[in-house]
Amino acid sequence: MFSIKESIMYGWEKTKKHMELALYSTLLILAISWLAGGLSSIGLIILIFMIIVNIGYTKIFLKMNDGENPKFSEIFDEYKTFWRYLGTCMLLILIIVSGLVLFIIPGIFWAVRFAFASLIVIDTKLGPKAALKESWAITKGSFWKILWFCIISSFANFLGAVLAGVGLLVTIPVTTFAFIYFYRWLSQKKAGLATTSPQVV
Repeated sequence: MFSIKESIMYGWEKTKKHMELALYSTLLILAISWLAGGLSSIGLIILIFMIIVNIGYTKIFLKMNDGENPKFSEIFDEYKTFWRYLGTCMLLILIIVSGLVLFIIPGIFWAVRFAFASLIVIDTKLGPKAALKESWAITKGSFWKILWFCIISSFANFLGAVLAGVGLLVTIPVTTFAFIYFYRWLSQKKAGLATTSPQVV
């Protein structure tokens, strides 16, 4: 049985184990996000760079989760996934916005059911449509668990932001590891991805 509390505790233990890399990579993500908001004249370049780094950020967290020891420089290595990731995000936005227009509830439902699509692209290199189908498959029957997980994670990051933003250096890695924990649990339980049971290593 999946436990949100257990996933958050797992995220905290993983963050402590990989504290240096988790903090440095999260600091980079936050710095780029700040630049993207402040330098409108080169916003597109910063945005593209931010997406590539976000992909790399997720990838090194997947590696840490699975017992590997990635280097900080690997955060820049996932540029080949850019178009698949961007295509998935664009499809997600289109689907969710369409659902929100249809009396809001369909948008929320689809956002939850496709919540893992972009993570699946990074983890497996699947294309956008295949990743959406995979997310739909593994989230079947887990709507409320995923929704509550997203609400709690968002609240945790909100608290991190309130603390002058410094708290995000902890809450973002913790919730990222927790999200991966949830994904691995669902993948092993309901779909055909080659995953293993999430364990703290």
